Amino acid sequence: MSTPEKVEPYAAIIVKLLGGEITEDDRLWNELLHYRVPVGEYLARIGIEVVIDQKEGFAFLRQVELDEEGRTIGLIKRNPLSYEVTLICVVLREMLEDFDMSPATSPYCHVTHKQIREQIELFFKEKSNQVKLLRQLDRYIKQIVELGFLRVIQEGELLDERIYEIRRIIKAKITNDVLEDIRYAMEQDASIV
Repeated sequence: MSTPEKVEPYAAIIVKLLGGEITEDDRLWNELLHYRVPVGEYLARIGIEVVIDQKEGFAFLRQVELDEEGRTIGLIKRNPLSYEVTLICVVLREMLEDFDMSPATSPYCHVTHKQIREQIELFFKEKSNQVKLLRQLDRYIKQIVELGFLRVIQEGELLDERIYEIRRIIKAKITNDVLEDIRYAMEQDASIV
């Protein structure tokens, strides 16, 4: 009978990161900071980088590109976002940017369903496209919650009263460069229509 291998003290951190992000309010946050070097070394051996942003309070995994064509080992699933979800993410990212520029007493950026809807409406000149998007808005927001970019803070009696927190990880996933690329593509799409 073989002796079981010693389990690394940071095993729970790796398992949690493989399932999603770790935020500063997670019980594993301080352990992650303590074991950041061995966790990073362990995951680097399989082509994964640990991204830790202490200032914003989150950590997640990113696949290392193995060649110029962007190939990875394929461990972390990439989900392409629909145009509508991308648009809402851009709006949320800009709302967070505006929040960070204003003198706020809280580190958390909270928005209502109504505020998101009002910001989205500004992107549509044609009423029919706007109505179509708004009809599906709740479904798109639910997808964004599942992605971890939004968290429901308070349910409301009316949908417009629901309050969300824009999670800071959206800044790492939608960087300023990505944001500019998306804005440019959306402007090109709008000029064609």
